[in-house]
Amino acid sequence: AATTTALAKKYGADITVVVIDEKNREVLTEHDARLSSIRWHLAQGGFEEFGLMERLGEGKKPTAVIGEVADELNLDLVVISMEAIHSKHVDANLLA
Repeated sequence: AATTTALAKKYGADITVVVIDEKNREVLTEHDARLSSIRWHLAQGGFEEFGLMERLGEGKKPTAVIGEVADELNLDLVVISMEAIHSKHVDANLLA
C-alpha cells in the first residue's frame, strides 16, 4: 500500500481498490478483515477516501478480472501485490 499511496500522491491520482475472489462474499470469512486492513493501510498513506470495487463469485480468474476492470475504468496504472503474483493467484505475464 505504501507504493500505491506514494505513486498516487506524486501524480495526483485517485486510488480504486478492486477486491477479487472467485468465491461469493457469503463464504469469505476474512472479507471484512481484509477490507479493514486495506482501509488502515491506505489511511496510513494519507488516503481516507478511495474507490472500492468488489468482483466476487463471478467464477472468472483474477487475471481476467484485472484486465476487464482496467479496460472498464480506462486505467493508466495498475498496482498488484507481489503476494498475488508469487502465490500464482494472478499471472502477470497475461497482463502484459
